[in-house]
Amino acid sequence: MSIGIYDSGLGGLSVWRELRSKIRAPLVYFGDTAHLPYGDKSPEQLREYFRASLAFLESRGCQFIVVACNTTSSVVLPKIKHLLRLPVVGMIEGAVEAVCSAGGRRIGVLATQATAASGVYQNALGDALPGSEVLVQGAPELVPLVEAGEISGPKARTALEKYMEPLLAQGIDSLLLGCTHYSFLAEPITQLLGGEVRLIDPAPAVAGQVQAAWPGAEVSGAETEFWVSAQPKKFKATAELILGEVLPPVYLKMPGEEGS
Repeated sequence: MSIGIYDSGLGGLSVWRELRSKIRAPLVYFGDTAHLPYGDKSPEQLREYFRASLAFLESRGCQFIVVACNTTSSVVLPKIKHLLRLPVVGMIEGAVEAVCSAGGRRIGVLATQATAASGVYQNALGDALPGSEVLVQGAPELVPLVEAGEISGPKARTALEKYMEPLLAQGIDSLLLGCTHYSFLAEPITQLLGGEVRLIDPAPAVAGQVQAAWPGAEVSGAETEFWVSAQPKKFKATAELILGEVLPPVYLKMPGEEGS
């Protein structure tokens, strides 16, 4: 039994690196790089991308799916999760768990435009933490920066300052990373927070939820298959840059394959 991990591109690697340390099972990572960024796509487009990607992961033998994409978890899963044949874990529940564990009451959220517009974090965190205030900031420039490997330096800092300053001005005590890509910007984000605001990365909590739900036996020495829908060489090079490690080959899902 394999676990499929799905994202628009590199962001889901933040969940993958947590998950591989918790579950010794075969993993299949699929980045839908032909369609990124997801944050500016319509709900109808996002549903179609997810449908095709899910079919592809099933064709690779996956029997459990991790949607390591906040945009899909926010916009698509709430509408269709009950219709899916395979067990699926998204990002929202783990993120809420992580925020509750941190104990914040005035919570800032950095997210894609689609996630911010969905209202999912305002609703989920409002239900989980009555009396808290949730302030969500769309940050459309951040995913392209990560996909280009620009996770430090002046471009990243300038973009982060633009999106974080309105949240910091409102006195947040916690900052939730509402997009898996943003995990790779944790260092400059932490510098801008200055030690007074807690940074919350939901990836460890999501991996923990998958570990608790995983029905398969452990497989010693299991590896990961990496697939993308466009530019596998670029994906591999940038992934190795932001992860600081060498990855196995990255394969291209060709048009006409299962799920395309």
